[in-house]
Amino acid sequence: MKKFTKTAMNQLHRSVQCFITVMVISLSGFSQNVAINTTLNPANPSAGLDIDFATKGLLISRVALSGTSSFAPLIGHIAGMMVYNTATAGDVKPGLYYNDGYKWIAFVPPDGNTTGDMQYWNGTAWVTLPAGQTGQMLQLTSAGIPAWSNGGLPTLTTVSVTLITSTTASSGGSITSDGGSAITARGVCWSATAGPTIANSKTTDGSGVGNFSSNLTGLATATTYYVRAYATNTNGTAYGNEVSFITP
Repeated sequence: MKKFTKTAMNQLHRSVQCFITVMVISLSGFSQNVAINTTLNPANPSAGLDIDFATKGLLISRVALSGTSSFAPLIGHIAGMMVYNTATAGDVKPGLYYNDGYKWIAFVPPDGNTTGDMQYWNGTAWVTLPAGQTGQMLQLTSAGIPAWSNGGLPTLTTVSVTLITSTTASSGGSITSDGGSAITARGVCWSATAGPTIANSKTTDGSGVGNFSSNLTGLATATTYYVRAYATNTNGTAYGNEVSFITP
């Protein structure tokens, strides 16, 4: 009986010690910043959480996003939320993303497609400005958007691709300048390789400046296509930014 009582008392003593230790750690965590390391060094006074390992990294949540505008699989857009996206869907691809309270933003802008491509922020997303042509100069438009000055060639952008099926899709362009001479042809051109030109598949969608719509046809299933709007005047043909899509 004495042996049993002594054993029980020892177990109770250890339980109390464990409880006190947990309480001390908890109170410490609530009263000051927290350090996680193997050196027992205190946390940096400016950090709420200071993680310090010489051979280990920080592994954040891995989720499958469906697009920058959708908060799924979270329950809502939360400013400051950071995740690693594992999916290639909509306008997202695998990589780190953070949320500004309204949408997901990639930590690293999307990759270019050809040598000389550049990225700029249009106010809501990173956009690819394709490499210019020999003799062009990079200038800002009245809206503060970088664009190539074509030295007499038209200035234009490509419309995002929509209504994608296994054999068709819709796109178009917006021509903001005719380059000093009338635009005689406009449309979009596309190819399964980056940097399509009018030597590839193309549409013909009227003339003049302004917006126009284009219908892409004769596409192959499960194929990545690259699209650029084009405009031609007496000085030559200019191209808009390149966009891509995948047929189902």
